[in-house]
Order: sequence, then C-alpha cells, then structure tokens
Amino acid sequence: MKALLAATLAFRGATLIDGTGAAPRANALLVVSAGRVVSVSEATPESLGSLPAGTEILDTSGKWIVPGFIDAHVHAESEEDLKTMLRWGVTSARLMAEDAAAAAELAKSSRQRPDIPEVFPAAPVFTTKGGWWDQGEPPDRNLNRFPATPTQAREAVRRAKALGASEIKLMLDDMSWCRAPKPALPRVRPDIAKALLSEARNQKLRASVHAPNLADAREAVAGGASALAHGVLQPLDPQTIAVMKSRPLFYIPTMDIFEFLADTRAFVDSVLSDPRAAAGLTPETLARYSSLAYSDGYRERYPNFENVKRRLPALRENLRKLHAAGVPVALGTDMWAFPGLGVSIELDLYVRAGLTPLQALRAATQTSARSLGIEKDRGTLEAGKRADFLVLSDDPLRDVRNARAILEIYKNGKRG
Repeated sequence: MKALLAATLAFRGATLIDGTGAAPRANALLVVSAGRVVSVSEATPESLGSLPAGTEILDTSGKWIVPGFIDAHVHAESEEDLKTMLRWGVTSARLMAEDAAAAAELAKSSRQRPDIPEVFPAAPVFTTKGGWWDQGEPPDRNLNRFPATPTQAREAVRRAKALGASEIKLMLDDMSWCRAPKPALPRVRPDIAKALLSEARNQKLRASVHAPNLADAREAVAGGASALAHGVLQPLDPQTIAVMKSRPLFYIPTMDIFEFLADTRAFVDSVLSDPRAAAGLTPETLARYSSLAYSDGYRERYPNFENVKRRLPALRENLRKLHAAGVPVALGTDMWAFPGLGVSIELDLYVRAGLTPLQALRAATQTSARSLGIEKDRGTLEAGKRADFLVLSDDPLRDVRNARAILEIYKNGKRG
C-alpha cells in the first residue's frame, strides 16, 4: 500500500485548466505523487523523458483536466448526498450544519474517506426561535443556537469554537421574499446578530450569513460577515459594492436556488433535459422530480414565486457588478434537489449571467478555496497543492455544462 501511495502518475496530452483564471494549457503534462501535484508543464519529449523511473504515464489526449470543484454552500441530508457530490466532481465542500460537534467529527472523518468530499463545516446555524432554520431543524445538542441576548450569543460562539467549529452560519432573514402571503418569520434581532458576528471575529472564526434582502445584507456586511451565503435580490448600489470590496468578504450567489423557487417545474425540466443529469438519478427520484406534485409542492411552500421571478434580473446584474468590481465570487449551490450536479447548474447560470466559462470555473475552484481559507492547499492545479482534479471528455469552455462529462475523479491523488 505504501508503494502504491508513493507511485508517480503523469497525465499526458489533456487540455488543462488550472483554476487560476489563466488560459488553458494544451498538450499538458500533469505529474502527481503522494497526493500532491508535482508539476504542470507541456508534454514535450524532454519533459516526458525527465520523469522519474517507474512513473505511470496515462494518455489523456483529447480530454480536459480541471481542479476538483469546491462547493462553498451546501447541505447534506444523507450519507448518500455526500457520496453523490463526489461522483459529480465535488472534492471539498462548505457544509452548513446544525450541530457543531457532530460537524467537526464529520470533517475529521472526511479527511480519511475516499468516497465523500472533504467537509469544512459552517456550524452551528444560528437563528431565533420560530425563525428560519427553526422550522423542524434540530437544535445543537451542546449549545444554544437560538440566543435571546447578546451575552448568550457570545457564549454560544465561544462554545462552538471549543467544540471544533472554524465557521458559523447566521440566518438573517424573515423569508417573506419567498413565503408571502404567509406570515413573515421572526428574524434575529440586530443586537444579537452584531454580537454573533463580532464574537466570531474575536474568536477568528469565519461567519457566513444568509441575507438575500438588501437591508439584511448591508447589516451583515457592516457586522463583519466573511461571506454572504446567498445572492442579494435587490439592486446593489455603488456605495454598498464599495464597502463589500473593502472587506475580506466573499459573495456566494446560489443562483440555482432562486431559479428553482421562481419556477420549479421549468427549472427541473431544464436540468433533466440533459441526459447526463437524468442518468445520475435513480428511476424513483427521476419520476418524483418529473411529477407535477413535486413542483406544485414548492409553490405551496413558497407561494411568493412571482416576486422571486421579478428579482432574477437584479440577481444576475449584482453578480456581474460585483465580479467586475473585484469582489470575490465563490460558487455555492445550496442545492438539495441535485447534490453535486448543482455545481454544473450554477456554473451554467453564471455564464448565462455574463461571466465567461473560465471565470465561472475559477469561482468553483480557486475562489471557493479562498472563501474557506484553504487556497494554499487546493483549488488550483499548481505544484505542491493537493491533487484534487477531474478528467472530462468534453470541453467545459465550449459549454460549461460539460463539467458533467466526468470520466475520472481524483481526490488527494487517488482515483475515486
């Protein structure tokens, strides 16, 4: 086993996209050993001749190699969800979770498991009693994720760190944008939200904030959020964009969720029109998603779909403006219906909003890694970094949905 782990692999002839935003490298030679990228160069006779004795050379001519995807906002409802994510090329993920200790344990085990992405939790999910994420979601067994005072909030953040958390999540939303005319949900009080965010900074924890409404997003930015976990539904003004650019803050627009809630039937039908997407579902799941009962159920749960639909142009424009302004845009999906596959859905929505496929791929790799503070270890295919990458049969720069054309997945240098 030790000899196998130490073996050197050389992938010859593919077009390689390294995740940095640089132009693709044709006829690449990617050399991997002991789970790390050794080098990336052109597959010339000289570079091939200089490979260590015993190197296994794999011919990837006519294929494409991209870094493993990093989903910067995702939930897992089951063990199978995690496995499905990896099968769609997600090698690392920011996992939103209710229980800080359980999430830390999952993160630890994910570093050793070859069948799921490596998990970087944002836990617990802080909210208020009766608010969003207190609609049947479990409490944290070791701390109060419904603090009623700033003192309780600070205590809970400190407790989360003691339990192994490196990031918290805060719900700052009454959900009326998608639930009206149902009653708005209680929202975390501003003084409690401020205490949660300031204590996270004191404890050197990241803080992702769910705040799709502009006023809530401004509050989150002013409070020191490290990431907006969703897109903002109203047009962002130049002053707010300038403040966002001045902060170490990441924008994770989760375009797919808003498209899903705006017209669930059209969204699902569009995804399933690609045979590659449909092939990734069990017959039972495919039948359920294809039924009117499935889409009608979401219209009943989230009846303000016309408002969401009206907001989509602003959501797309905000993505374009922030990307152009230099605010780092990381790719996250929050996509429960299509775990893993959601990354390619989101990539396509970025391109439809105006980004290039290369820019979208960078958001799903290098920038997502930066949002998690792991960019020195992964997110790009560069010497010394972890060998997380995908071999594709089709060109994702011609059609970014070709990110689904996965032939092989390597996590930590090992083929999945």
